[in-house]
Amino acid sequence: MNTKLILVRHGETEKNVSGKLHSSSDPEVLNKKGRNQMETTAKYLLSFKSWIIYGSKEKRANESAEIIAKVCKVPMKLIDGMQERDWGDFSGKSWDEIKKVLDPMSLEERYTYIPPKGESWKEFEERLIKTVNHILRENENKTVVVVTHGGAIRALMPYLLGVPKEESFKYDPDNASLTIFDYSKGKFKNKKINDTSHLK
Repeated sequence: MNTKLILVRHGETEKNVSGKLHSSSDPEVLNKKGRNQMETTAKYLLSFKSWIIYGSKEKRANESAEIIAKVCKVPMKLIDGMQERDWGDFSGKSWDEIKKVLDPMSLEERYTYIPPKGESWKEFEERLIKTVNHILRENENKTVVVVTHGGAIRALMPYLLGVPKEESFKYDPDNASLTIFDYSKGKFKNKKINDTSHLK
């Protein structure tokens, strides 16, 4: 048997709409569309068997995971380590503003750059990989749903696909999207990336 890893990006928030970065421990909740997205996602997930749901401790992911757990009547755990990257003093800025700082850097400089009071891409990636592997060890041969963030899914893709880290730039997961991998004997096999067909 395989372990199935389903990464779900949380539902829409008003900051997502405005294009601003969330801060660490951001109190913002889902908007109406975001709540509807998660209810629709939950109904789709009912088709999977023998599963558990983990939610990032950030409020918007926690709320999204709670909606899925309630609709599907499955156990839910909040887990430390799946939060979005901590951008420190850059939180609340638009991505265009941050790109002005990052674009002049080489890939390696960008990978190790630590925003003021924040964490580097490298630190973020290492935290996510450690947490995902912990979840997989605890849930062998089960289906595991992890409700997390767009940046977290993007940062994990090179590890899950076995490709160079710069490949992460190709991915921009949508709200309530599903990214699914089968996992067996230390290897990941991709089934879906940024799938939103259940929302249509």
